[in-house]
Amino acid sequence: MLRLSQRASDLYEGTARRLTGMSGIALLILRAVTGWLFILHALFKFQLGTAAFANFVLKPAHLPLTGLLSELVPTLELVAGILLIVGLLTRLAAALLAMEMVFTGFVYKLVDFHTGILGPHGAGGAELDFLYLAAFLLILITGPGPVAVDRLLRLEP
Repeated sequence: MLRLSQRASDLYEGTARRLTGMSGIALLILRAVTGWLFILHALFKFQLGTAAFANFVLKPAHLPLTGLLSELVPTLELVAGILLIVGLLTRLAAALLAMEMVFTGFVYKLVDFHTGILGPHGAGGAELDFLYLAAFLLILITGPGPVAVDRLLRLEP
């Protein structure tokens, strides 16, 4: 029994060492996927129209400056999404998107619209906002990883 346990332990440790060596690739994948998804969010808002975004999303939340926000939010999502993908000013892009997720998750969905974490009937709640928030905090704290323009420009150690 001890021998099987030692084999399992060795297998686990060996796998963990190999996967740890791939953390840079994992950060690249995380940046690329979250960046791409936020580009899609921005394009959807632009396609919907900033006036419609203001009228149907921002005004019902009783937000001030909805005209400005209806232009600013999709522009932020588009630019920050591109920055995440290429790994340029990565921590800044992640910090700005993390702040947006704090607002949309906590303020917009939980406080203003009371959707809850999972939302009515298990859909449309704040869970995705919180998952994005965790991803952006991870990128903010760890940095872009080795495959990033930030590294080429020596903006990151």
